[in-house]
Amino acid sequence: MLLRPLLNPNQSASKKQLAKYVAVLLVMLPFSVFCQELDIKATVNTSGYIYETQIGDEEATQGESILVKPSIVGSYSSRRLSASLSANHSIVKKNSDSSIDTVNGTTTDSQSQNYTDFKYTSTLTLIENAMTLSLNGTQGYRNISQQQNYFSDKILDSKDLTKTTRNSAQLSFSIPNPLYLGFNLQGTYSQTKSDRSQESTLGLDNDNLGVVAKLYQGKNVRGVNFDVSAQYNDTSRSNLQNFKSTRVQANFGFPIVNKIEFFVTGGLEEYDSGNIEFSSRSNIDTSSYGAGLKWNPSNERTISLTYNQLDEGDKQTNYVGLDLAWAFTSRTALNFDYSKRFFGDSYRLGFKHSLKSLRTSVTYSEDVTSFSRLGASTTTITGIFVCEFGSTDLADCFQPDSLDYQLQAGEEFRATTEIDTDITEEVLFRKTGTASIGYDKRKIKVSINANYSQTEYLESDRINTNRRLSFNFNYALSRKTNISFASTVAKNQRSELEDADTIVTNSLDFKRNLTRQLKLSVGLRLLDRKSDTLERDGSDKRLTVGLNYTF
Repeated sequence: MLLRPLLNPNQSASKKQLAKYVAVLLVMLPFSVFCQELDIKATVNTSGYIYETQIGDEEATQGESILVKPSIVGSYSSRRLSASLSANHSIVKKNSDSSIDTVNGTTTDSQSQNYTDFKYTSTLTLIENAMTLSLNGTQGYRNISQQQNYFSDKILDSKDLTKTTRNSAQLSFSIPNPLYLGFNLQGTYSQTKSDRSQESTLGLDNDNLGVVAKLYQGKNVRGVNFDVSAQYNDTSRSNLQNFKSTRVQANFGFPIVNKIEFFVTGGLEEYDSGNIEFSSRSNIDTSSYGAGLKWNPSNERTISLTYNQLDEGDKQTNYVGLDLAWAFTSRTALNFDYSKRFFGDSYRLGFKHSLKSLRTSVTYSEDVTSFSRLGASTTTITGIFVCEFGSTDLADCFQPDSLDYQLQAGEEFRATTEIDTDITEEVLFRKTGTASIGYDKRKIKVSINANYSQTEYLESDRINTNRRLSFNFNYALSRKTNISFASTVAKNQRSELEDADTIVTNSLDFKRNLTRQLKLSVGLRLLDRKSDTLERDGSDKRLTVGLNYTF
């Protein structure tokens, strides 16, 4: 491809050059950038757990655990730099009827384990309204197989967990207020590591280099509209050949009557995994071209209809495409796209509706990607609730007052989805959909989320399907006291040859501020998993009492 000579440098050279450029840029920053607003909060949480667990037809086991978790949350904000950091270290001491020493493979009466989790994000403005540098990273512990989600955790069963670390740097450039020619460029370098994976006990060590570019007409250009966008990614894989992908889309149009224009369009989609062909699909490379009409009554309202031909090697398919971007009001917006790709009909959906106390969001997308790329996605993340950075408690969240709310330092959108794939180096074809409703008024906060994902592992020819419905409720009994309830029903299907496991989780939590620094929490959780495989049947009952001290 035309882009590959420019976008496929030597990986080790890229690392050295990236470090060099970052160091130079930081040295060039004026000292005044760092003399602004800094906020740091340190806490220590001590919790005691009493639980009873039953797996298959085995006798129930009872146990106790103590969790000590010191943590720190910090944020920094200035005119040019904003940054947020959340880090904690968990020390878990277990005592149960039979605990498994996962290192030595022996049975003991007690077990002590340590975990370090962190998350950070930062954005540095290098050139006002033109160039920014973003650094992001996370470290956490998750299940190697998504089928163990909800059931395996640091307290109950940690043998299926593995440490996963992601770090990425992103440099973005755009021509501010372009008069004749607009240009956007975004380069991303990321690294994903894990101690173990589906393929190997050595885990993942993947680098990803991605570039997104767009060229379009400026505001002084009359009589013609055009835009050309290209995206390229090269992902290294420890046990397989590199996974490379290229996507190009071009549109060229000119007005024919008031608010209506005629345009031609073309696109190219290519994937290379180093294999001759994927096990389940002989060819996923496609190209398309077509022509149609676009109606653009205002800047935020556009409808396009096109007649297209999709080429898949020796096969051609004709279809009518639809692209809709329509802001009904300042609080309601809809985006919808229909086309065809290598797998047939392709859809993309985004809908948001905002009232004073009620928010609604619906999304759907389809993409060819990988586990490493999912964590380094350049797609802007939005949500219904904005929370304190690193917090998962609905009580620490609020609903923003606009659809395009800009996060401040120390804030993040509350995630309604998670990367529910196996830790693997395989190429993935994913279909994901979410529907969320949020309510926030006075003392009550409610969040309802429905999630669907279907993941096709193209190199091993298997399909995972996951469905989840969750309900979260928080009520402020007083300024010092909160009570919350959460319920989740999930269906995880590992392959089309197996029936889905059904996991039901219910939890009730009570929190009270005893003093300005000291908080008491009491929680009850009930977990039940039903499976056609006897050894996967399981249940867990858990009582938690904790104290949280803020310095």
